Amino acid sequence: MRNARSSSIQDVAAAAGVSTATVSRVLNNAAIVAPGTVDRVRRAIDTLGYKPNLFAQGLMTRRSHVLGIALPDIHGEFYSEVLRGADSEARRLGYHLLVSSEAHTPEEQERGSIVFGLVDGLVVMISEPNEALWSEAKQARMPMVVVDSDMHDDGVDCILIDNASGTREAAVHLLKSVPAERCYFVGGPAENFDSRHRAEAFTKVLREHACEARPDQTAYGRYSVEWGEAWATSMLATGALINAGVLAGNDEIALGIMQTATAAGVHVPDEFKVIGFDDTRLASLVRPRMSSVRVPMAAIGAAAIAAVVRRLENPEEHATCVRLATKLVERESSGGKV
Repeated sequence: MRNARSSSIQDVAAAAGVSTATVSRVLNNAAIVAPGTVDRVRRAIDTLGYKPNLFAQGLMTRRSHVLGIALPDIHGEFYSEVLRGADSEARRLGYHLLVSSEAHTPEEQERGSIVFGLVDGLVVMISEPNEALWSEAKQARMPMVVVDSDMHDDGVDCILIDNASGTREAAVHLLKSVPAERCYFVGGPAENFDSRHRAEAFTKVLREHACEARPDQTAYGRYSVEWGEAWATSMLATGALINAGVLAGNDEIALGIMQTATAAGVHVPDEFKVIGFDDTRLASLVRPRMSSVRVPMAAIGAAAIAAVVRRLENPEEHATCVRLATKLVERESSGGKV
């Protein structure tokens, strides 16, 4: 058997006793070729281990069967799980996935590299206001799905995280054992859509419990352990952390808060309660185990790919908006289930 790398379309044509044009037709539209010929060509392909060049096929069909996904970052479990779900769904539907996080940087936006000139459809996660990125994505004029932001644009499908459902569960859970005036939300950047929506849902629950949230009951910073540590340190200095409850914007912030409280002798959950967000593996690995609002990370990626393929197949359909629910998982850090 030939090495797959050395086999060419000419080799397949010779082995099957047909022209290279016939091989190309079998690869791109077998329905127009006689069944007996299709069988001969496919047997030759299997015997030779021939792998067609996707981009050469794309020149014939004007489809590359490659989808693009542009994320703000590819570091950390959240993004890796989104990518895992996206890649699995893309492969299931017969597509390859081209991944980039550089499209979100000012340098790459100036070069206009988001579309790469290679993809049939595009998934873009826009988690913060970014007019340059959105403008470039629209100018690509191809099937597109936006994740994490409802752009209210005709023909643009979106996949959203329903932050309110899980945030409400978490806030109500804290309020069962902590007074409303001692509950806090510690989020990521103030301009981040998820962070803002979670803070809004949190303060709404406090209001429903007869507590108009003070400015210090919501805080914004970064999605990092260091930000959680800094916030907790400032609260310890005023004694405000003891007998309080915190919903953090993600599990890393919650970990920083938990570690700082424990190091200062404030026992979790007896003297202080904390809940994270995302429910990454981190939540189950730390001790005490961390309560966290579960975000269906892999499902986000899979739903985005499914939506962009639907748009490819049915370009005239009305745009849809899919909301994926979040849910509180109670563990020891908030006095929940063991």
